Amino acid sequence: MPLLLFTYLATEILAPFFASLIILNAVLFLGRLIPLLDIIFDFGVGAGDFTRLCAYLMPNLLLFSIPMASMMGTIIAITRMVNDNEVMALKANGVGLSRMLPAVGLIALCTAALTLFTAVFLMPQGTIASKKLFFQLAKERIDRGVQEKHFSEGIKEVVLYADHVDPRTGAWAGVYVSDLRDAKTPVTVMAKSGSLTADAATMQITLRLGDGSLHRALGPKTQTMHFRSYTLSLPMQAPVAVAGDSLTRVGKNGMSLRQLQAEAVKPATPKPDRAGYLIEFHQRLVLPVGCLILTILGLPLTLVGRPAHRSIGVPLGLLIFILYYVLLTAAKGFAEEGLLPIGVLMWLPNLLFATLTFFFVRQVANETTPFFDRLYEAGTALIDRLPWRRLKAAP
Repeated sequence: MPLLLFTYLATEILAPFFASLIILNAVLFLGRLIPLLDIIFDFGVGAGDFTRLCAYLMPNLLLFSIPMASMMGTIIAITRMVNDNEVMALKANGVGLSRMLPAVGLIALCTAALTLFTAVFLMPQGTIASKKLFFQLAKERIDRGVQEKHFSEGIKEVVLYADHVDPRTGAWAGVYVSDLRDAKTPVTVMAKSGSLTADAATMQITLRLGDGSLHRALGPKTQTMHFRSYTLSLPMQAPVAVAGDSLTRVGKNGMSLRQLQAEAVKPATPKPDRAGYLIEFHQRLVLPVGCLILTILGLPLTLVGRPAHRSIGVPLGLLIFILYYVLLTAAKGFAEEGLLPIGVLMWLPNLLFATLTFFFVRQVANETTPFFDRLYEAGTALIDRLPWRRLKAAP
């Protein structure tokens, strides 16, 4: 009986879980994609690179969508069972909350582990990979912009000209560079050969020139230097930053937990940055535990429903998740201000919701749910007062 019950509950929960996960990721992805549209169209990103970009952005979305989808999957599944009188039939056969809780808890552990894996491994790798992808696209855009016997102004305040471009190796011959970054001392470089290289590990793009001369204006005088090899760092116009994220720095999202801890204790790290590293460290651990708590909380929220009553489990679940996220955001804000220890503040929402979950589970297990009854009555009354409900009821 337990194995059959566990299998049935898991099947009922996993279907709405995956459906909710797809919908939530689609909504979050559109919000994340909008700031990147200009870059995508500007670079002419192909289908392959766009698919890779979607995969690299997904871990950042899964960190928040998995907990919400896990909670909503539980609420939707149990609500359907309540409306179809299946929960009443289970209770009549002696299957109450205590028998159903292990199955939901197992699913909650699995989704929490998936959230933890996303936070610890997938998100840093995806962040670094997306930065490297955009960086490589920027390098390719510059390469495409430099054509034989054409002046290229694709790089801000730098004009490039190549007399010949090898289509196989990308090497340049007969190179002319006008560097106007410093308006007071413009620099002109002429070289027999040149090549553009991009180092994704250090996030740097450089132009290497060979056998040429450099001409610099110093007021009324000019300076000429001959060189065999000359390296010029190029200022990219785009994307130095994409959607507010710098491409020249890995950032907190691209760091592992060990790296976050190491940066937080470095004496050379500024105090505000130390707080940011610690907040990111705790958040990656807080969210998986929050996923576990919220998923279990979804069970008592829906078990007290009645087939004849209108279900408010889904809107109530959304409200609770929003409340959890608001509390977590507030905790991050207070932690940045240094009002209380960062660890205490970041784990406080989980502590509050764990206490709430224990209280709700105990009430439902003991069949003493006056709080839930009042909550459902208030929710039903609120739904009846909505404009669309009155319009639907009108003849």
